[in-house]
Amino acid sequence: MNYATAEKWVFSRRRLGMKYNLDRMTAFMEAIGNPQDAFRTIHVVGTNGKGSTTAILAALGRGLGLSVGHTTSPHLLHYRERVSLNDAWIAEEDVAEFITDNRRLIQKHSATFFEITTAMAAWHFARRGAEWVVAEAGLGGRLDATRIYGGEATVFTGVQVEHSRILGATRPLIAREKVAVARAGTLLLAAEQTPDVEREIAEAVDRLSLRRVHPEPVEEAPLPGAHQLHNGALALAAARELFPEGRRSAGPVYSDLCSRGLHWPGRLDFRPGDPPILFDVAHNPEAMEALLNHLDGWAKPVPAVIGFLADKPWPRMVRQLSGKVDPVFAVTPLSERMLPAEELAEAFRSEGFSCRACDTIEGALAACREASRGGGILVTGSFFVVGEAIAQAEKHGWVRP
Repeated sequence: MNYATAEKWVFSRRRLGMKYNLDRMTAFMEAIGNPQDAFRTIHVVGTNGKGSTTAILAALGRGLGLSVGHTTSPHLLHYRERVSLNDAWIAEEDVAEFITDNRRLIQKHSATFFEITTAMAAWHFARRGAEWVVAEAGLGGRLDATRIYGGEATVFTGVQVEHSRILGATRPLIAREKVAVARAGTLLLAAEQTPDVEREIAEAVDRLSLRRVHPEPVEEAPLPGAHQLHNGALALAAARELFPEGRRSAGPVYSDLCSRGLHWPGRLDFRPGDPPILFDVAHNPEAMEALLNHLDGWAKPVPAVIGFLADKPWPRMVRQLSGKVDPVFAVTPLSERMLPAEELAEAFRSEGFSCRACDTIEGALAACREASRGGGILVTGSFFVVGEAIAQAEKHGWVRP
């Protein structure tokens, strides 16, 4: 296969959906030689901040002279960004090689899209000599495919009620599922949580003989937004505890990273242009609150392109945006879990917004630019919306790459 054919074939596996059973994944990894045994792993679990914490921690490891891979999910701009080693995406020819060589095994073990990607990441990291891998968990923890990596530490970013059909209907139940990724006798890094979540953490610490570490506060972060102080503190604490020379050198490396900044696409991602555009994947209420806090210094209301997935608490996010954005250009995410643009537009109109449903993200972005009145504009919501909007904005030269 060439890359285009391999990618298309991998994406075709999405029809299998998500299957929460590690027996199939265990057998698949054994069949390809258990490449996950060649490196050391740190798991990152939680509702919000997983991707940012993963990116900061991987950058800290590189700054300390280590070869560090990281996985992230979902991707924003390109499938290959899900598997990155030393800040470089997996090469197209490596994706094509893995799928070509293992297609029959993938079919034999009925591996899903996420399982294939998780296995390919381990194969890539092992053959390229990664010393550490920072693995962002997918939906959960206990039955997440990345658990097969057998992490030496778990970084818990916190929880909100999300995917309740699968993970549970309350924050404590969801926390229990996510923290259960931890192996017995390993390290757990988690900031102080609400009392009900703390009880679940304490139970896991006792049952699994975990060593709990609370991160120390930091005054700056390499990514924009006050909420990134939480993620930065977790990443710095993990680097100090786990990486060689971490206790002595992680602090200066972190300070240098903050001074240079770290670009993580789609996370309070401000791109100069005419007008400038802020791209942010605020896909649940907590993330939306962080975005709105960041917008405090902007003139209101801000013209916005917005699209959500149907299984998110999007009516609440519509209400959160009252007085902050207008007009709104509603779009349909390019996902099987899509919320139709017209349904979202009706919800915005019922809350008093001026809103138009648009057929394409490209068209919505063009219309929003026309409505900018000389100020900046916002693109937010689903990864599927923000990623496509960034691609279109760069394609048309509306922002600098």
